[in-house]
Amino acid sequence: MTIITLYLGKINGTISVKILRKSIKNVHLKVFRNYDVVLSVPENVPEEWIIEFLTKRTKWIDTQITKYKLASGANNLDVIKNGTSIQMLGKDLRLHIALSLRNSIDIDEKKITLYVRNANNSKEVTKCFGKWWRDQAYRIFDSEIETIYNKVIKKYDIPRPSLYVRKMKTMWGSCSPKLNKITLNEALLKANIRCIQYVILHELSHLLYENHNSKFYDFLTIHMPDWQERKKQLDNEVVQGL
Repeated sequence: MTIITLYLGKINGTISVKILRKSIKNVHLKVFRNYDVVLSVPENVPEEWIIEFLTKRTKWIDTQITKYKLASGANNLDVIKNGTSIQMLGKDLRLHIALSLRNSIDIDEKKITLYVRNANNSKEVTKCFGKWWRDQAYRIFDSEIETIYNKVIKKYDIPRPSLYVRKMKTMWGSCSPKLNKITLNEALLKANIRCIQYVILHELSHLLYENHNSKFYDFLTIHMPDWQERKKQLDNEVVQGL
């Protein structure tokens, strides 16, 4: 791996770009939510070409990093403000707060509209959004558990586990086989559905294999061959959830 420095401007300053040479035909440039920038290139591409390529993409990289920084304030779900960005199911949605006679929330492809009686009451706004977010997490997680349980776990005559959703500081999820219970981090709702499915299968697998031993990982790989890719994406792109 090679590191190349790139100056983006006064706001984001100088960054380090990781250059990965691989046995690939095309070039792939990625900016992650933790502000890491990675450029994957074919093995024989000269460094001069890489520098020229990055120079041409400077504005785009700067825009992506700025977007993620603007999103980070609301991305922790602790402070809900009008106009900020909320990451949900792998997408950045703009949050709009509007006055209404009753509290409710609408969502479309680009925004989340939070209707509240008092838009200036931060406690009311946060409480309304928090309840909606938790409800969405339960609904989506429960649906995915139902699908994966029926497909992978049910044949082992293990009852479907109970689902609990709560805030977790250091984990995406946990499993208590003796209690037949799975707990998922409500911040996992930020991730795309593939990453959510990985966490759910990981926790469901603990119903069969309590420890992270070779049998556990063999089972996980058989039923989700790309689990490592999904885990890496989760850790890189939703890092602000923890």
